[in-house]
Amino acid sequence: MINKEYIRRFLKCLLGGILIALVLLLFISWVLSIYVDGVRGLLTAHGIRWICSNIVPNFASVHIAKILLGLMAMSVLRASGILQAFRSHISLKQRRALQITGVSSLVVLVLFSLLLLLPNPVLLSAFGTIRNSAFSKGLFGLLACFTIFIGNVYGYTSGRFTTMRDFMQAHVSIFSSISDYFVMLFFASQFINSLDYTNILPLLGDDGTVFYLLKGCLYNGPLLLYILLVL
Repeated sequence: MINKEYIRRFLKCLLGGILIALVLLLFISWVLSIYVDGVRGLLTAHGIRWICSNIVPNFASVHIAKILLGLMAMSVLRASGILQAFRSHISLKQRRALQITGVSSLVVLVLFSLLLLLPNPVLLSAFGTIRNSAFSKGLFGLLACFTIFIGNVYGYTSGRFTTMRDFMQAHVSIFSSISDYFVMLFFASQFINSLDYTNILPLLGDDGTVFYLLKGCLYNGPLLLYILLVL
């Protein structure tokens, strides 16, 4: 059983840690830029200009569109009730909704399979491979849209979605529950990009591994924890 209270406390501490690390980076980079060649200080004239001109680009580097689409898919699944259908006894109407959803999903999968397997497949590359094809480039979007399709079919056939308001609310209901994540994501993006700008990690011998691990942990780790809180 997941202790959600511990997760909430950890996320609050993590946000505080990111803010402290960001402030420390401002002063540490400034001091190191004075004594170490190659380090760019954030409190130097050039650094201040960089900070002021890159607030939005730093946040945009997070691929926020993918996160929003993924959360939309998760929101529809949760609101439709299909996740709960696998955890408890279900009614006859829910059982029929699952059957209709399963058949509909199978039809969509068959159609996409045909687009990949038929002669001159439109979703493969010019060389007939999945690599660098429309399918591989759009895989995340396709999976998210397929998930949204499954949620909507089940939500409608089970009676969860009866009006346009229900349909619209289902796609965004999860956002209010994890709104704190976007605040954390904003400050994490400023810290990560500022750290990259200062050039401190390469001078310490990092070949990029530590940087990308840190980036993945601060961007994706909190998101997974917030999702655990709302499921």
